[in-house]
Amino acid sequence: MEMVLLPEIFIEQMRLGQEVRGTFALQVKKLLPLRSGTGHYLAVVLGDSTGQIEGRVWENPDEIYANCKVGDVVILQGQVTEYNGKLQIQIATLTVCPEGDTDPRRFIPSSKMDLATAQAKLAAVLDSLQNLHLKNLLSLIVSDEAFFYAFITAPAAKRNHHATIGGLLEHSLGMAGAAEQMAIVYPSLDRDLLITGALLHDLGKVEEYSFHTGISFTDEGHLLGHIVLGAQLLDKYINQLTDFPEILRLKLLHMIVSHHGQYEWQSPKRPKFLEAAILHHLDMMDTAVDMFKTAVKSRENPEDSWTGWVRGLDRYIFCK
Repeated sequence: MEMVLLPEIFIEQMRLGQEVRGTFALQVKKLLPLRSGTGHYLAVVLGDSTGQIEGRVWENPDEIYANCKVGDVVILQGQVTEYNGKLQIQIATLTVCPEGDTDPRRFIPSSKMDLATAQAKLAAVLDSLQNLHLKNLLSLIVSDEAFFYAFITAPAAKRNHHATIGGLLEHSLGMAGAAEQMAIVYPSLDRDLLITGALLHDLGKVEEYSFHTGISFTDEGHLLGHIVLGAQLLDKYINQLTDFPEILRLKLLHMIVSHHGQYEWQSPKRPKFLEAAILHHLDMMDTAVDMFKTAVKSRENPEDSWTGWVRGLDRYIFCK
């Protein structure tokens, strides 16, 4: 059967009866028996940066099942149908896309923060620092092109908050902005230390996560976690600087290893000086802001006064 070449489409754009062509992440595949008891059909779940949709393959399901795996990027054509009140794709063709031919931004949402604006904000923060040791440390990290690119594109989490391409930079800048305001309200705070801690507290997430068709943990992320990885990275950069004060090194390392706040939240240490304690609360606050905003924006019906159950917050959210 010859298929008509259609423009690429995202899941959120699909409408009942529409002929579709698109590139999607294969998130689930199951070979299931037909009701007749003879033969199988292939049930799949497909995803992109706008959502998920189920699909069904009725022709050559065994062959297609054998030629693809979960995590693959697949190119398909089919028609949008409806089953049990939900849209579904009846898939006519499905092939695996060659590796390297896809952009993760098709499958993972990107931060709404404009990258150029974010980098300008970061440069302004660095310029505002009076502590030359901290300014030199941050300048060294920013000048490491490969690492800095990873930092500005990495997600801040696998799910729940800032789980987007660029989410780590958005989260870090949000905390740095809040840290600056806290220093105005409480002038006794070490402003530069708090801001630097805000920018570096999740440094290890650059090595904790990988992202292609979705966000996943690296081996280092599974085995060590971003707190240990962040402390190692920080020490690596500090060791490249001459005459970096030892007490300042210890304070920054402590801010990384204590920013989760409580032992039951996988924090190796609880905060033991004021800036570290405030950093923990800023982390909780910025996380909560993003989770509440995301829950409200992503509810199925924008006219609803309440969201559905939000697992990360363990509650319904009021939207009016």
